[in-house]
Amino acid sequence: MLPGPDPTGPARPGQSPSLFPLCAPPAPKGLPVLRCELRLKTPLFIAQTAIRNHTGLIARTALAMPAAPFGSAAWQLPALVSYLHRLSQDDEDPSPEAWRAHTERQSSPVPRPRIRYQGDGLHDTDAVCVLDIRLGPRGWPAADLAVIEQEEGPCPFGRITHRHGAEAIAAYTAEELTAEHAALMDRARQHHNAHFVHLAGLAERAAQWADKVRAAAHFDAVRIQATHAHAPIHR
Repeated sequence: MLPGPDPTGPARPGQSPSLFPLCAPPAPKGLPVLRCELRLKTPLFIAQTAIRNHTGLIARTALAMPAAPFGSAAWQLPALVSYLHRLSQDDEDPSPEAWRAHTERQSSPVPRPRIRYQGDGLHDTDAVCVLDIRLGPRGWPAADLAVIEQEEGPCPFGRITHRHGAEAIAAYTAEELTAEHAALMDRARQHHNAHFVHLAGLAERAAQWADKVRAAAHFDAVRIQATHAHAPIHR
């Protein structure tokens, strides 16, 4: 059975528009405005994407948002996984326009980056989480992901995680969401806060959905390998 829609994606008719009372209002249209309104030095989440089409041409696009409260790999990777899954189902080439449209949808209960970003997130000192994404054409698109996380302060740290292929990216997304679910449940127990329980439930459902996408990508990869293995026999 194919996985259903991304649980962190648009709300269904009749569904509560958001489980997130902390969701930000619509984002300003430009990064300079964002930094001005938020008094500069705003920690940022950035998703920057290089997309190669079937002719080999590469187009680049980048979107940003404030890192708090949902600018993390766990909450933002489902958008990439659902895009990869949709491209596979529709047999479409990825494009910057389609990726931005997918990411910028206003109805998602989890805020997505919608601010056009002109710089290089890898060299932006305000960036605390950067998804560096590379996509290729058709089928389950060729996909490479680097997640760069950094944090300044008394105990600064930096971490880079690489994943190659839709199956590995979906598996990593499920792992991050599972960890987020556990952390939120701990906070719910500590603070007796039902809001954290709601968030934990969404993270859990999204992790289960990402694992179904992983299984679908794995199944297709095994089927393609089997087809290639049998091709010489029938020549």
